[in-house]
Amino acid sequence: MTDALATLASKEIHESYPFIAPKKYKGKLNGKVTIVTGASSGIGAGLAKGFAAAGARVACIARREDKLKAVVDEVKAAGGEAIAIVGDVAKRGGPKEIVSQVESQLGPVDILINNAGITRLGLFWEEEEDVDIWWRVHEVNVRAPVAMCRAVLPSMMERKTGVLMTVSSAVATLTLPAMTAYSSSKAAISKFHEGLIQELDGTGVLSLAVHPGMVETEVANPVDAINKTSLEHPIVQGFMAYYTDPNLKRQTMELPVDTMVALAADERCKALQGLHINVTEDLEAVVKEAEREGRGRIGTDRLYLVTVPTL
Repeated sequence: MTDALATLASKEIHESYPFIAPKKYKGKLNGKVTIVTGASSGIGAGLAKGFAAAGARVACIARREDKLKAVVDEVKAAGGEAIAIVGDVAKRGGPKEIVSQVESQLGPVDILINNAGITRLGLFWEEEEDVDIWWRVHEVNVRAPVAMCRAVLPSMMERKTGVLMTVSSAVATLTLPAMTAYSSSKAAISKFHEGLIQELDGTGVLSLAVHPGMVETEVANPVDAINKTSLEHPIVQGFMAYYTDPNLKRQTMELPVDTMVALAADERCKALQGLHINVTEDLEAVVKEAEREGRGRIGTDRLYLVTVPTL
């Protein structure tokens, strides 16, 4: 498990770079109504600030009102435009209610960033028999972003413009024991975005899943994030030792934020339609390859997709 993660990490970009520099996209999203879920902390808070800095009018969505308002205040203090909407994207009917509020306050949604997500670390056979906590990961990581996409798509398709982007993970393509709920949910949401591309052909709507790198966030903090009955198992201990290693080189918050703003603001990134984008790779190189006939190696080798290679 840790060998797979270590191999992946050894090839990664860790900081922002000129191709995705915020100054390139300042004003590029002027007036674009953007929803960011899970915006009260971590990557979500960074995305709210980053999209606002590019000129977007940002609707910040989360359950924690105090932290959410603090993020909105920061955006406004920096000269951006943002509103706070307290809501639960995983609640039945929640996405439709949230989108309705955004539309009534800001107008039709141009960009949807599904960032809200949870994790679960523990051995599957030690989960409770009803596996309710395990399924909760799928409700938040798959059902909620899918429902958010469904809520904004009719308007986007009518206007022939829009961006649907969900924060996925590299674990969608790795074999990681003790993370069956999280990895399978991320594989599912990446496959969802991939599957939309033919349905969206000719609509002008961009569909992408994005691996944000290993950024320090609060995703592992909630009480149900770790199954305490599995803490003594060597697999779980090995993962936690890797993740908490003070020498582990993580991505900066700016890397996923700047990459996702570029994906939404740069016309060239439309060539990446339906792919699972990895922010720890040079986006310019990926775009150049995707612009080649047949998408170059991306097309011939079926890269940036959740696939099952066979003989």
